[in-house]
Amino acid sequence: MAERTVLEATKRELTGKQVRQLRAQGQIPGVLYGPEFAPISLLVNQISLRAALLEASGTRVIDLNVDGQVYNALVRNVQRRPIRGDVLHVDFYRVRMNVKIRNEVPIVLVGDMLAFEKAGFVVLHEMTSLEVECLPGDLPAQIEVSTETLKAIGDALIVADLPELSGVVFHADPAATVATLTYLSKPEVEGEEGDESAEPELIRRRAEEEEEED
Repeated sequence: MAERTVLEATKRELTGKQVRQLRAQGQIPGVLYGPEFAPISLLVNQISLRAALLEASGTRVIDLNVDGQVYNALVRNVQRRPIRGDVLHVDFYRVRMNVKIRNEVPIVLVGDMLAFEKAGFVVLHEMTSLEVECLPGDLPAQIEVSTETLKAIGDALIVADLPELSGVVFHADPAATVATLTYLSKPEVEGEEGDESAEPELIRRRAEEEEEED
């Protein structure tokens, strides 16, 4: 089992406009909450938080150390500044390792996408994530599915094609589409606008013949 990410935090007393000063000092406000748990307002170091987000994202349990008390937690929401992307606030969700949770997990397509492109095809990734239910320790970082079964235009991967993961239940329609194979660009079809087909020419000839008969 991979070593868990540890993030240090301190309880926060300041709120409102005073929080701006804390951000200027490199401290990011946040909150820890969960079922049957009184929320705790806290502060985390900006640099340490950035590293934790890269390591754990929202699908790996971290050890959140708040003034010496360690909580198992997931990153649930990150509020960022528009355009620049600086973190303004972060929500942590406290979990109990023996209680199942529901969480959104990304779906990752695995395969030679360049080969599809060279053949004039493209894989449309229609479902990029799905909700799963499991114990926090079984929560996958991502769900990988191979595209090797996609051979012809119209072939699709559905939720039922996703690999089974021990202790993990998928909450999605088994027939829901995950990805489909289609043309990289629309193929030319004979008879489209700008292409003189035989049918319009035949209609014109009939019209001319009818005029002559009149």
